[in-house]
Amino acid sequence: MNKIKNFLEGYKVWILVFTGVNILFDIFVLKFTSDLLILFLTGLWILLVCLFKFKSDVSISLALGFLILCPFLLIFKKEPIAEQAAILVYVFLAIGAIQMFIENIKEKNKEKTDNAQQ
Repeated sequence: MNKIKNFLEGYKVWILVFTGVNILFDIFVLKFTSDLLILFLTGLWILLVCLFKFKSDVSISLALGFLILCPFLLIFKKEPIAEQAAILVYVFLAIGAIQMFIENIKEKNKEKTDNAQQ
């Protein structure tokens, strides 16, 4: 397990670049919706959240960025691209909400241990 973790730590920037390029490729280049690709990108983002220890704000900010992009794409008659962006809005909001829930639980546990030590 440590070998895998060390390998991923060494390449985490490349994984971030790979994920970012693939997300943009999925939105702007592909003309179809692939559930398998969305699942793959979701898994990559979750891996990045664990590697970089991103807070929920990062996922939610990305979701809001894609959400802001959607109306402009619809104005310019780019419905398939807007649909892909909307799907990623939902994915990033779901991941961000789960992250918030986990952060909240960790914070409450930390408060309990701090109160127990006093």
